[in-house]
Amino acid sequence: MTKAIITAGLALSLAATPAAAQANIEGRWTNPKHTTLVHVTRCGGNAYCAIVLKASAKAQANARKGGTQHFIGTEILHVSPAGANLYKGKAFDPESNLHIPATVRFVDAGTIEIQGCALFGLICKTQRWTKVD
Repeated sequence: MTKAIITAGLALSLAATPAAAQANIEGRWTNPKHTTLVHVTRCGGNAYCAIVLKASAKAQANARKGGTQHFIGTEILHVSPAGANLYKGKAFDPESNLHIPATVRFVDAGTIEIQGCALFGLICKTQRWTKVD
């Protein structure tokens, strides 16, 4: 009888556990070298955009070399949900001045992996960004 009660209690607690929720992409994120800080927020419909809030002098100089005179305030990511903890859209690479297809995947609640690919997927770059708020 005790085993039946424990089993029933376990079944009820499992049934009450919610399904894994979509991780929250909104907030402030920084790149691996902490040279760029972006703010991700909704930007129409179910899309999310990352706008540069802060950038090191070197990151700003690299962006200028690529043709982006005012890196701070630039939208560098525009994505929409494409599955559980997965987003797809476009990333802007200021050093090459190109908008490229991008995929964002959550590694964990505080880490995203952003992959951008150019030339029909022949050249890809991946970065892990961490949440700072």
